[in-house]
Amino acid sequence: MTNSDDDERYVRIMQKLQAKHDDLFEKIVFAQREDKDDIAKSHACELVAVREMMKLDKHELFKKLNE
Repeated sequence: MTNSDDDERYVRIMQKLQAKHDDLFEKIVFAQREDKDDIAKSHACELVAVREMMKLDKHELFKKLNE
């Protein structure tokens, strides 16, 4: 893989993570509106994991994905 391929892959992964983040955040809001705290907490745990992945730099992210 070339460096530009890695960059493109990283951008695609980050876009997918951002989409997952937005989807989970919306699910949390709707669950809270319907007083479904258990569901909201479950989605919040997933959201934390997504945010942790988004904080990783390119090399750390690829290493984690290849585990």
